[in-house]
Amino acid sequence: MPVPVDELTNDDPFPVKPDTNEYEALSFLVEHHKYGFTPSEIAARTDLREASTSKAMTRLFENGLVERAETIYYIDPRRADELKQRLASLDSVDRLFEAVPNDDAYAKQGWEQEIPSIDPDEGTETTSEYSKTAEERAEALIEDIEDRRAEE
Repeated sequence: MPVPVDELTNDDPFPVKPDTNEYEALSFLVEHHKYGFTPSEIAARTDLREASTSKAMTRLFENGLVERAETIYYIDPRRADELKQRLASLDSVDRLFEAVPNDDAYAKQGWEQEIPSIDPDEGTETTSEYSKTAEERAEALIEDIEDRRAEE
């Protein structure tokens, strides 16, 4: 019997957020995906406390992001690249939100040039095509605000 595609897709958000113990532990395991570690070993190699690491590893295991053999946690080698890309995407989005002004009406001119790319391969530089479009939109917004102020 055919199954609707909507039932086969998973729209659950990625269960790890930047600047959390889970993020730090998962990042460590992804970086060292050829080895397995106990929570104590992960804590010793990161800035996490051992108790926090144990709880984080339990949550990562329950969410299906890491594997466990007795007390050793590891990344399934077939998922290492996928998880690395997910973490890079989280980093990119986090950098993007840190750089964007909270209110466009009060943004300083040229702010769009400071916005990092969400492409993890591009680091913090933006592509010229996107920057030009963003710059044009920002200039139009600034002109519109200045015109409204002049009318008042």
